[in-house]
Amino acid sequence: MTGPPVEPPLDALPPDAPATVEDVRASRRWTVVALAWAVAASAIAVLALIQAGKDDNSNTNTQTQTTQTVSPKDLEDFQKQVNDRLDAFSRRLNDTASAADLQKLDKRLAQVEDDVSQVQDDTGKTSDSVTQLQADVKDLQQRVDDLENQQQDQQTTP
Repeated sequence: MTGPPVEPPLDALPPDAPATVEDVRASRRWTVVALAWAVAASAIAVLALIQAGKDDNSNTNTQTQTTQTVSPKDLEDFQKQVNDRLDAFSRRLNDTASAADLQKLDKRLAQVEDDVSQVQDDTGKTSDSVTQLQADVKDLQQRVDDLENQQQDQQTTP
């Protein structure tokens, strides 16, 4: 018993090979699927446009109503708040240091940095001097100990 004839792969077919019945059915099937998607997308787009039109109308009505509900008292209060905030900001700006003051402060800071650097150098030199003095004191102490030992040896041996 033999099965259905095996068709060669699509790559092996020549470009001018006739379409089979299965090819036509498959393309018809995919055309129907594409048409269904197109109809669904169009329906969604129409619904979105209708909803957007409704939203625009309601926003226009809301904006008109909002504009009408602003009272002169509210506007005056808003202006007073804005003026108060601007005045506070202006006071803060006036309280800041001037450029000349900042330059003076910068010069003083540079002088302090130089002084600190000089003190560090002097401290290093002083530290070296202290170390030298300690070594000298140790050496003198050793000499004194040696002299005392010599003196004791001389006294014990008459």
